[in-house]
Amino acid sequence: MPTTLHLLVGTGGEVGEALSRRLAGPHEAVFATSHRHPLPSLTHATPLFWDLASPPEESRSSLHEIDRILSSGTLKSLSLFAHPSFSRTDSPPDNALEILPFLSRVTRLIDHLRPRLASGGILLVFFPSFFHHRAGGYLAARAWVGALEGIFHEWSRKTTGPVVTGLEMVVTPDLRRPHLTPDMEARIASRTARGRLASAEEIADFAAWLIRSGSPLFHGQILRSEGGPYY
Repeated sequence: MPTTLHLLVGTGGEVGEALSRRLAGPHEAVFATSHRHPLPSLTHATPLFWDLASPPEESRSSLHEIDRILSSGTLKSLSLFAHPSFSRTDSPPDNALEILPFLSRVTRLIDHLRPRLASGGILLVFFPSFFHHRAGGYLAARAWVGALEGIFHEWSRKTTGPVVTGLEMVVTPDLRRPHLTPDMEARIASRTARGRLASAEEIADFAAWLIRSGSPLFHGQILRSEGGPYY
């Protein structure tokens, strides 16, 4: 069994697949959680069941299995992709407490796993970026991101040894859930510095560099990327 482990919380779509490919190696293993039944077939990562919306007893069972897997090696990186479903046209929750169960489950999982990170390891939190979107879109998702940012800064304040860094990606369409029309995506891309969105491969290259370097240079910072897709 490889001694160095990488865990993706949420498979991360194209970015997660590209990142897993860069992290997997002869002495390294990549695991990725998924809420799907049956578990998806991943090329470069071993899937583990964990659902952001699962009831407490199911969460405990999933966490026990994750603990068992992680006990076989040293956890080098913990990458958080998981989030509630996003929609461009959702209104904010009528009651802000509606997002708290999701936030609570993510927080409990990361708080449980953070102490397992090796010194020089990294907690890499992927955020959806709405910088190029009109203010009226993704309102419910913006509420989620604002809450998660607060938790992120608390994690960075309390964590010593491992690095805590955030990385934003523009929300763009995917095959399962087309958030934007091609015209909308083209308008967003035209507003970026290069006139295009970075590819999943480019985002994964940068994320892998952050993980491999273990540099504290970006500790506590959320880095903006003009790229996607974000899942």
